[in-house]
Amino acid sequence: MGTSQELYKKAKKIIPGGTQLLSKRPEMFAPDIWPAYYSKAKGCKVWDLDGHEYIDVSYMGIGANVLGYANDAVDEAAKQAIDSGSMCTLNTPEEVYLTEKLLEIHPWAGGVRYAKAGGESMALAVRIARAFTKKDKVLFCGYHGWHDWYLSANLSKGDVLADQHLAGLAPLGVPSGLAGTNLPFHYNDIEEFEELINKNQHKIAGVVMEPVRNDYPKNGFLEKIRKITEKLGIVLIFDEITAGFRLCTGGSHLVLDRGGYSLT
Repeated sequence: MGTSQELYKKAKKIIPGGTQLLSKRPEMFAPDIWPAYYSKAKGCKVWDLDGHEYIDVSYMGIGANVLGYANDAVDEAAKQAIDSGSMCTLNTPEEVYLTEKLLEIHPWAGGVRYAKAGGESMALAVRIARAFTKKDKVLFCGYHGWHDWYLSANLSKGDVLADQHLAGLAPLGVPSGLAGTNLPFHYNDIEEFEELINKNQHKIAGVVMEPVRNDYPKNGFLEKIRKITEKLGIVLIFDEITAGFRLCTGGSHLVLDRGGYSLT
């Protein structure tokens, strides 16, 4: 057992769950073997605490490092920001520059709002949809974080999130009043989606889904959902946090926008 595993044994005694991210727990991969901690990472290579070198064919930083680890250009920009003072009472001009770039990529968008994490982004999006429509129910497909609006699916329907992302996500601490406020449907199952729409259409604030995760859409699945939501005035939210910019610059919906009906 190497230094990483010895440190992980200590971590499990003082950190609930052993790690800050469930997706980084060694038990998710190879218990007692997985190199839990790194000393250095560059490109696609990772070195553990004992100096063993690996090629990362796993998550690449949970998918965040699309340019590889310690990209020279990214690191240089980060170092310059640190040297210039990375926190101030005033605003950083880069938030405006990035907003302009994002709006160039997505000319349909009316504006850009930043958040600190993916789960927070989705919680904000759902709250905005409910505020805009003055309705409560949300239909969802896929993984969208751990906030109350999402985990509440397991309050009244058992472990329905098991085949959306992970099994055994207990909604402990989630207000019981949220039971029934979000309803799951399965990817590429347009009949199931239409059935939920027909049963709840006058109560639905939004539809939240990943446009792509493990499978690609079939038979115009995304276009059909877009057409239905637009017709009924339901807010459609595409969660591209997992997909990111890995299919193209801008997000997977730019690649998947096919079939004659605009997803945007």
